Amino acid sequence: EQAVLLEASAAVRKVGETLAGDAIAARTRWLAGDATIDLADIEPADLVTCAYVLDEIIPASLPKLIGRLWQLTGDTLLIVEPGTPAGWQRILAVRRQLIEAGAHVLAPCPHQAPCPLAPPDWCHFSRRVARSRLHRLAKDADVPWEDEKFIYVAASRERPTSHQARVLAPPKSGSGKVLLKLCREDGTAAERLFTKRDGADFKLARRLDWGDRLASE
Repeated sequence: EQAVLLEASAAVRKVGETLAGDAIAARTRWLAGDATIDLADIEPADLVTCAYVLDEIIPASLPKLIGRLWQLTGDTLLIVEPGTPAGWQRILAVRRQLIEAGAHVLAPCPHQAPCPLAPPDWCHFSRRVARSRLHRLAKDADVPWEDEKFIYVAASRERPTSHQARVLAPPKSGSGKVLLKLCREDGTAAERLFTKRDGADFKLARRLDWGDRLASE
């Protein structure tokens, strides 16, 4: 197995090589290059990822880049962007282009229909990550962690075997109840209240977090 990583910045490549040494089990090969012009000689791969890149590229260049990334994808393409309204709009454009190219959406959407959310709401998720001492100094922050908000789309050449509703916001829990905002398989988004009367479904729902899938929906 081999992981090929493309990065234009020498400084970022150096940091990436250090981080990848412990994080990537496969043999790694780093290439210097611009993703918008230097993909011609890259060979296809089972998994292609592009994270926090699209916001650095002029919008007119995005369709060509996404088309090339999809050409390189043997199985799954994963695109990740900052979890901002602008990042969500870029992901929506990518999603539309991939669906038109015949891709099957794996996540986060449990459907191929247009996104049911409308501004000022937007789809995004969040994960708490640790801050190093250097990171805290750079941001003049005292808290040793931060909540990183992101949005993504994962698309495959293979049709998914099942679809499950996705939790779109932090669950709202109370005594004997939990309210989940869900993106559903029928292409709609709505809140659903689970109570103790729902039995096993309630026990499952109260364990879910923002971004998780609801198997019973």
